[in-house]
Amino acid sequence: MRKLLFPAVLVLILAAGCLTVPLGPNEPPTAYIDLVSPANTAPGATVSFTGHGVDPDGNIAAYSWRSSLDGELGTSASFETSSLSQGTHSIWFKVQDEGGTWSKEVLTTVIVVPREAGQPIVSSFNASPGIISPGGSSTLSWDVSGAATVSINQQIGNVSLSGNRVVIPIQTTTYTLTATNAVGSVTATAQVVITEKLPDSVELYSLVAEDGQVRRDGYVGQDPDVGDTKSGATIQAFLSFDISMLPEDAVITSATLDLTNAALFGQPFSKLGMLLVYDCRYQTLKASDFAIGPILGALYTFAVPPSQPITSNLLAKAVQEQLDDGRSRFQLRFQFEKPRFYNNQADYVALGEGRTRLVIEYRQ
Repeated sequence: MRKLLFPAVLVLILAAGCLTVPLGPNEPPTAYIDLVSPANTAPGATVSFTGHGVDPDGNIAAYSWRSSLDGELGTSASFETSSLSQGTHSIWFKVQDEGGTWSKEVLTTVIVVPREAGQPIVSSFNASPGIISPGGSSTLSWDVSGAATVSINQQIGNVSLSGNRVVIPIQTTTYTLTATNAVGSVTATAQVVITEKLPDSVELYSLVAEDGQVRRDGYVGQDPDVGDTKSGATIQAFLSFDISMLPEDAVITSATLDLTNAALFGQPFSKLGMLLVYDCRYQTLKASDFAIGPILGALYTFAVPPSQPITSNLLAKAVQEQLDDGRSRFQLRFQFEKPRFYNNQADYVALGEGRTRLVIEYRQ
């Protein structure tokens, strides 16, 4: 009699078709809070909640938000509410995968302050960009709550609680926002600096000899690919740029990363989620440079294949930090939100196909 050989997966025949269920323990998902805004508000004001989850071996099936003061708040990834009670709320968020396993809860805080109890709250007041050349423009943006009136000096006058305004100062100017209610006034400032000299810039291409990849199974290779292999091995990409020509006293004003010439294989963005870019400092690539799981602190995230170069303040700050540390290299790690997707297909982005370009602007 011929022995029956069982495959590596158990196939359940259902009325609607076939469902392939991997054998082995179910890995728990991870929850992430993307936005809870505003974090300081008044009774009756609308607060927005947004979060997501990542499941290494499946999909997210349920969401749960709860408050230490009001109990259950919502069961969707995103929602709004204007009924939070007064006080300090500890907000917990968790996600559940298709196997019924809940993630650990993650925590943030929302404070609901009585309108009559305190001064206005200036959540933000910024000028972007903060450094311009003569004749250039900058955009003031602000967000205030609990104020009866809001005004900005330099002949701007009264403005709404939140908004933006384009300004074209003729000299370095400090703008002062004043928010006032029955209790008192609070102020915040934002400065626009006029520089007589346009920033210098350098155009860098990643160093082929120092670029590479590290896989979860320990393999280290020269091609900077990010995604997964046909067998489901996670791949992370590493890129290195020579910044030794930058002056030691350079102040980085912007950094632009161009990934538009990278090649796509399979469907990495639909199968593996967001592409995350991290500041990384490595010497010679080795297996221990592989990072386990998505972590906080990404310099940039891509939800779709990049169609144009991206400029990020966090990217410029990361270049500045590595330059200030005396390093001759600026290095990045790329990884997807989900480590792998079992579809018997390699899904990855080949960054080395188009040679990644980094443009750095600086002043002295």
